[in-house]
Amino acid sequence: MDATTLDQLKAQYRESGARAGIRLDDTEMRKAISLLPHQEPVVKTPGVELRYIEGLLRLPLDSVVEFSLIRAYGEPRCPCGRTPNAMDIVAHAVGHKVHDEQLLRDTVIGVYNVFEFADDGRTAPCQRCGREFTATSYWTHNYLYA
Repeated sequence: MDATTLDQLKAQYRESGARAGIRLDDTEMRKAISLLPHQEPVVKTPGVELRYIEGLLRLPLDSVVEFSLIRAYGEPRCPCGRTPNAMDIVAHAVGHKVHDEQLLRDTVIGVYNVFEFADDGRTAPCQRCGREFTATSYWTHNYLYA
């Protein structure tokens, strides 16, 4: 992999036949995550909300160590004062059955290293006030949506 941006990396994977995403080995996954645009404000999910994700997906306590996201450029802060994070994305996915629950569990707990390609981001409502926000990317140590 000689890509220096996520877009270049996605293009390389798409040229090799990947369409919506790809499974990666540990080294490739670390490289992909390292290409995230860290100059954007990264929102880390607080511990209490990581525990909420574990409860939603019936995962063991403290199995989700980190889950971060980058909101779309110019996304204003929620009027309720809360900063939406990955918990809102997961709660929306579970509540609206965006994916099968087992797939969500496997993804969040890290059964496979998955890089899911996103071109438009993912929109979800704030769990407190319902205002929608868009995340351009979100990730754990073994899952990347970008």
